[in-house]
Amino acid sequence: MTSAPSATLDDPADASATAVAAATHAPTEPIAPVAVRARDWGWRHSTRRDFALRHVDFDIRPGEHVLLLGASGAGKSTLMAALAGVLGGDDEGEEEGSLTLDGVEARDARGRAGLVLQDPDSQIILERVGDDAAFGCENLDVPRDETWRRVRESLGIVGLGDLDLTRSTAHLSGGQRQRLALAGVLAMHPGLLLLDEPTANLDPEGVREVHDAVRDVLAKTGETMVVVEHHIDVWLDLIDRVIVLGRPEDGNVTGGVIADGTPNEVFSTMGDVLADGGAWVPGRAVPTTYRTTREAYGRAQSGKPLLIADDLSFGRGTPLGEHANLAFRGGEVYALMGPNGAGKSTMALTLAGLLRPLAGHVRVSADLAPASRGASANDEPVHWRSRELLGRVGMVFQEPEHQFVTNSVRDEVALGPKGMGAGDDEAYRIADDMLERLGLARFAKANPYTLSGGEKRRLSVASMLAAAPKVLIMDEPTFGQDFTTWTEMVRLIAIARDEGSAVIMVTHDEPLVDALGATRVRFEAGEMRTDGDVPREPAASVSSASVPSDSAVSVSSATDAVTNTATDAVAQIVRVSPQSERHEPAKPASPSWFIARINPVSRFVMGLILCIPMFFSLDVVSATTALGIELALLWIGGVNPIAACRKTWPVWIAAAGGFVSVFLYGKASGATLLELGVIHVTEGSVYFACATFLRVLAIAMPGVILALGLDPTDLADGLVQLLHLSPRFVYGGLAGMRMFTLLQEDWRALGLARRSRGLGDEGAVKRALSQAFGLLVLSIRRATKLATAMEARGFGGSGPRSQARVSSLHAIDVVGYAIAVAVPTIALTAAVLTGYWNQPLFSA
Repeated sequence: MTSAPSATLDDPADASATAVAAATHAPTEPIAPVAVRARDWGWRHSTRRDFALRHVDFDIRPGEHVLLLGASGAGKSTLMAALAGVLGGDDEGEEEGSLTLDGVEARDARGRAGLVLQDPDSQIILERVGDDAAFGCENLDVPRDETWRRVRESLGIVGLGDLDLTRSTAHLSGGQRQRLALAGVLAMHPGLLLLDEPTANLDPEGVREVHDAVRDVLAKTGETMVVVEHHIDVWLDLIDRVIVLGRPEDGNVTGGVIADGTPNEVFSTMGDVLADGGAWVPGRAVPTTYRTTREAYGRAQSGKPLLIADDLSFGRGTPLGEHANLAFRGGEVYALMGPNGAGKSTMALTLAGLLRPLAGHVRVSADLAPASRGASANDEPVHWRSRELLGRVGMVFQEPEHQFVTNSVRDEVALGPKGMGAGDDEAYRIADDMLERLGLARFAKANPYTLSGGEKRRLSVASMLAAAPKVLIMDEPTFGQDFTTWTEMVRLIAIARDEGSAVIMVTHDEPLVDALGATRVRFEAGEMRTDGDVPREPAASVSSASVPSDSAVSVSSATDAVTNTATDAVAQIVRVSPQSERHEPAKPASPSWFIARINPVSRFVMGLILCIPMFFSLDVVSATTALGIELALLWIGGVNPIAACRKTWPVWIAAAGGFVSVFLYGKASGATLLELGVIHVTEGSVYFACATFLRVLAIAMPGVILALGLDPTDLADGLVQLLHLSPRFVYGGLAGMRMFTLLQEDWRALGLARRSRGLGDEGAVKRALSQAFGLLVLSIRRATKLATAMEARGFGGSGPRSQARVSSLHAIDVVGYAIAVAVPTIALTAAVLTGYWNQPLFSA
């Protein structure tokens, strides 16, 4: 959530108005498309022995639209980062040859290339839609009026023109966040648009949104475009040319460009080579030999379910789904499908015994439960010890890094078999076989965190498959895979199914679902309704029950079933409330009408002025006087004193703690009132305890009230413009504050992943230390991605920087400063005049 901009942040563009630029109009100023040239170019990361790519030669003409292909590990993302000028200097790696944009070295062509990454969360920098879209323009010193014109224009082109510029970026869907990132890049007028798997994390609707937005961008701007994408069909209608990179292996200097031409030329002459190298060549059928046969499907249906959701309500605090009744049988694959944010991952974590159901139960069959538990009420995995999950229920997480707990790829895969009692030789034999199958054998000694995104995904799947759980739950298992590794992944999942496991996948990958003949469980927005009682175990082994009509999410009856032609399976529909109906509550800039109108920097400085003088005296008179004046001023400013006390409850707890400490253990003076061991209560300790209590309230309460509703972006603008602090320091810190929220989610996910891998039974200290290391690695990774996104938008350059919003002071700020000076002055003067100024009232 975010607050409305302070009235002191002047904005003639009227940031509270809706961006209404028509997407049918081209930019007022034409954008000059960029020419790209690579000559024998290569790059080796400082952390790797071998070059990521080498001997790259090509020319891209202005306005061309290029699809960049290559097998996993061919260096596509490295080349994209180099084109964006964010690859780093000589201290981060070794560069060969030259890579230029319009004749200028790419790293020096600031603002000429705009990069959109695959992860929407790593690219959102500021809290409000308008501010985030304007960030790149500010870094390029675009004049303020021009910045807001470009912001409205770019948001209109990508289909976000109806969003209020003050809307919180936290309340956008995945597709909207990715389109916002595209708008922020487009507003810079870069000339070269770089898209590095921009739809990889999105549901089909999000893919269409981003594709259509890019299509409109290219039609209206004429920019040069380079896009990296495993699934070629998504972008084929926008592509003029295909460039294919080879992969240098084992120190070999081969590689570079192995194919270059029109899509028809490349795919007709090199289709087999590309397919063998892992590319998703258009027109090539995906394998269907891994589908369950009708006979095998019938056998699976006749068996007992391994995992049952019984009247299940799931969510994190607020229910995302209620009254779900689902049965998952061994020898069958199930696909949880639907839009981003519908609750699929949350349901998967609940089924895996990692999140507690909000209501209802997740049970396993009696023969799958640990022997020590039998078929009792504790047959719910959420109640099991961590080690009891191994070999029974396993979870592959959406973020692979959450699962990594060892220092080598080989140890990572061997961990599961070892935890189940296998000896080292057997565990490593299983690991080596799994790594060979998934093309990871050459990384056996590498640290898991040093792998590429697709390689990390395969490792996370391999580490869980090695434990051979009877219920295998996987969150986006094929994300980031080329055709070769995707095919092997499908084969391994099919083997797990055929060996009797129930496989539950959260996925957007329709070819994966088709290849395995999976039963679909769809999460769809729509009207909730009750269809009456239906059979609890219909033919698809996914059952439903009657659902109260006021449920937020319901599992529909068999009348909504969809037939899967591969297996005659029935797909169930999970109805969810549309995200558009999830309203964002307004957050006021302050509970006080007076404070809300004060500049954020003034509020910060006022807090210091009010607090610091009060440290010079410890007496009841100054503290009582200051506190009384503050509460009176809050009442005048529109805040009821009782409400102010409720909003500052942590301050009261701190004040009470200070009172107790000084009361019991303060310096003795005056008559002794109570003496009990180390406790020595005197008249003096009672007095100073009261003084401490009042002073804590007088110092902290105004600071808390002044901070309530303070928008961090507004404060950052003020610190840069009014106090002239370094923009690099201020906005870098602001982006870090947003990242802190993501790290809180990472910490929770790390704990759940360790439980899933059998490590959750460790002592609290050991577990916390283990998670702390994982969080450190993830924080570095997130910071690196965020820094890349910021640098790709021109942040940190040596040139001047403009400000989309002007932070200025007004008469009300002067009144605020006068109040901030007057309150402690009056309070301390009262203490001096009454003789209480730092005077001991009781003799020792």
